[in-house]
Amino acid sequence: MAETIIYRSIIVVSQHASWLFGQILRARYSVSTHGPVQLFENSSRHCLILAPAHKNYLDPWLLMIGLRHRHFRALVPVRTLATQDPGGALQWLMPLIKILYWLGGVIQLPPEDQDDRSLPEKLRGVLVALKHGDVVMIFPEGEIHREAGVGEFAPGVIYVYRRLGAPIIPIAAWMSERSWLRRRYVVQFGLPVHVPDNLDQNAGAAWLREQVLVLYEDIKQREEQ
Repeated sequence: MAETIIYRSIIVVSQHASWLFGQILRARYSVSTHGPVQLFENSSRHCLILAPAHKNYLDPWLLMIGLRHRHFRALVPVRTLATQDPGGALQWLMPLIKILYWLGGVIQLPPEDQDDRSLPEKLRGVLVALKHGDVVMIFPEGEIHREAGVGEFAPGVIYVYRRLGAPIIPIAAWMSERSWLRRRYVVQFGLPVHVPDNLDQNAGAAWLREQVLVLYEDIKQREEQ
């Protein structure tokens, strides 16, 4: 129990430091965040599932640094579900990434060579974090979707929702075309949603994707004006 409290404290401190130093990313990305005013205004929110679209390896940081500090403070600790098998040059940085994962309280999926584990086994860490009252961040697309729009959603996020009933916050992210100077990165938070009970996991994932897609279209229309 004491070890859990100590580690949780390490995660909170690390995430506050990450939010602070993450502001450096604004030199490369022009980040703006939109959402319902009341979303984080009431009190500290816990036991939530954040379900963002996935546009960039830096999404977990870009999504957080766009929040005002008092809104960010209402969420932490945020436990992100992440892969142990990043592609490209990041594979060589995996020892460093694992240290950052530990400091940031990241929940790791099993390696691809152990991908025969069942969904409950893969997502056990997420369920434990939610039961402790933490906020978890799950990218339902499962991988970066570089094209316009929102990719298909896997059913894992709905499995977690069904087990604990934690509200889901749909989040859309839009990023401008590549530029040598700065790229515009826009985030749109939605209100917490509850997936209709009559939908199975796959249909529930499709329903959640539609909620994110509506938010994405709102960003797109605003940026095109």
